Amino acid sequence: MIGLEATLEEIAAVSDSAQIPSLLQHVAERYGLKTVAYLGTGTLDRKAPRREPYIAVTYPPEWVERYRTQGYLKIDPAIQIGLRRLLPVDWDEFGDGDRALRQFFGEALEFGLGRRGISFPVHGCRGDRALLSVTADFSNSEWHWARRTAFRHFPIIAAHLHDAVLSTEGVFRTQPHLSPREIECLQWTSEGKTVWECGVILGLSPHTVKCYLESARHKLGASSNTHAVSLALKFGLLFKLP
Repeated sequence: MIGLEATLEEIAAVSDSAQIPSLLQHVAERYGLKTVAYLGTGTLDRKAPRREPYIAVTYPPEWVERYRTQGYLKIDPAIQIGLRRLLPVDWDEFGDGDRALRQFFGEALEFGLGRRGISFPVHGCRGDRALLSVTADFSNSEWHWARRTAFRHFPIIAAHLHDAVLSTEGVFRTQPHLSPREIECLQWTSEGKTVWECGVILGLSPHTVKCYLESARHKLGASSNTHAVSLALKFGLLFKLP
């Protein structure tokens, strides 16, 4: 889970959408991937000048230009199918396809995308949608192993990344409501205190402290106590102790 925790903490630290491409590059390096791409719709503030969709990729610039000039968005099955799906879409499902599709994937390979790909959809509660797609040059056995292990992280990564885009692009995001005890436990955790030490300070049993921290992690959508502290700080729920 180290790669997941590091990635979620990095996402939580995003304060500007300009940071997202480099974040995607870090994800690619962390998981041994060729490329990582994010596409979001319904992610922008209606008053923002930028036009949808929101796109951030690690693709070579030459492929981005080729994709645009050839109008590949209209035939790209990862997008056309992926945005309508609820579960991850393994690009192996597309098969050989017709001539246009074979040309599309053939060119993608020539421009440096991996031989295999998978897309992870996100469906927001305000009609917003997103797709996080990754490619790799894994062998059959490596690909099947990745699907059973590392790729289980990516629905979580996709959801958190999408939330970061919503936040940086000015879309309203509901602040989670934590109880006073949950905030206190996170507050002392942020100061480096152990569960036992938090219990002594707050007059609670270690088991009760663990329950409050678990509840806080759930409300914040955090993968660890460290990640929960990072998110709570981002929401302005914690303060620095003297």
